[in-house]
Amino acid sequence: MSLKPKSEFSKNVLTLMTGTTIAQAIPIAISPILTRIYTPEDFGILALYMAIVSFISIIITARYEMAVVLPKSDEEAINIVALSLLITLTLVTAVSLVILIYKDELLHLFHIESVGNLLYLVPLSLFLAGIIQTFTYWSNRKEYFQTMSSSQIAQSVSIGSFQPLFGYLSVNGGLIFGNIVGRMFGAFVFVSKFIKTDREILRSIEVRSIRKQMKKYKDFPLVNSLHAFSDILRTSGAVMLISTFFGTAVLGFYALSLRVLQVPIGIVGSALGQVLYRKFSHLHNEEEALYPHVKKVMFRLLLIAIPAFTILFFIAPDLFSFVFGQEWRVAGEYSQILIPYLFMNFLLSPISQIPIILGKQKEIFYISLFGNVSYLGIIALFHSLSITYLLGLLSLFMVLYYTYVFYWFYKRLQ
Repeated sequence: MSLKPKSEFSKNVLTLMTGTTIAQAIPIAISPILTRIYTPEDFGILALYMAIVSFISIIITARYEMAVVLPKSDEEAINIVALSLLITLTLVTAVSLVILIYKDELLHLFHIESVGNLLYLVPLSLFLAGIIQTFTYWSNRKEYFQTMSSSQIAQSVSIGSFQPLFGYLSVNGGLIFGNIVGRMFGAFVFVSKFIKTDREILRSIEVRSIRKQMKKYKDFPLVNSLHAFSDILRTSGAVMLISTFFGTAVLGFYALSLRVLQVPIGIVGSALGQVLYRKFSHLHNEEEALYPHVKKVMFRLLLIAIPAFTILFFIAPDLFSFVFGQEWRVAGEYSQILIPYLFMNFLLSPISQIPIILGKQKEIFYISLFGNVSYLGIIALFHSLSITYLLGLLSLFMVLYYTYVFYWFYKRLQ
């Protein structure tokens, strides 16, 4: 039986999914090593650091990078790339100054004292995030799917190599330093490809054109960035609240459970979502109905998700105990509770950019804002409960929330 893809679409998905699978598999493969080198507190500090970086990086380009795939000409698109990178440099400079002047005040204000001097590394992580985000969408536009895959693999392999090495050398913040080295390798792959293949188009960059694109796609910073900011507020805010109410050790268990459960979401959601965004944008421009295509994608995702998440639900505590060590069985118990919520997230993730294509960003933003504020509100109001009961409430709420979101998608696609 031939394994050759039957279409360009399936070939692109396979290319990205191969890279994403390898990139996601390596952190899981080295986790049993890391959990025997680092403590739950170390994982908690990593989660706090990444929460800070994720919180800011979601707006580091003002979301203009998502518009790179939309113009008809590469000359227009390269000016959006330039705009995204200029905004990145501006915000990185501003964040650097704020941290240099107010580091201690920030650590105290957000109850993240355990991060300490590692906070000085945040601007570097943000700069690398801006580069990777921008050139991911340029590569998507140019159909450099192999480059996108290679960047993911380079980033993951280097993280998988340097995090254990820094831990073995007893480097303070080894998990964080390893993550930064990985981002450097990922960014290098994108930049080297661009210099080799597309550097001539840099001549098309003009201040007037940058301003034109900034105005044309103003909904991305005005609406889409708010939506994305709202989403990351939930995840980053949850990390900080759990750390505040339950401590960094509990946060470490929570972070490891998400690290494992988000593997299938990362593999399918990231790879498939990138290709679907381009495909659905093209179909919409051709005035072809999206609903039949979305329905087909959902059916296939269900065929994958139902058996995978069901099996994981029943074996999670024993699996975590066996793979990561008995100390980490608690993370498996947390995973059992969160599985229904992440099952729904797995289904929604690949099609989450449809509102952008349909021009319904404002509507989905308000829905998302309600869901995210409610999520944090539940943590704040019910933190006196045990962590397991609290995670159960959060999981139940997110299942109900995603059910409504799917209904909204259905009505808009009809």
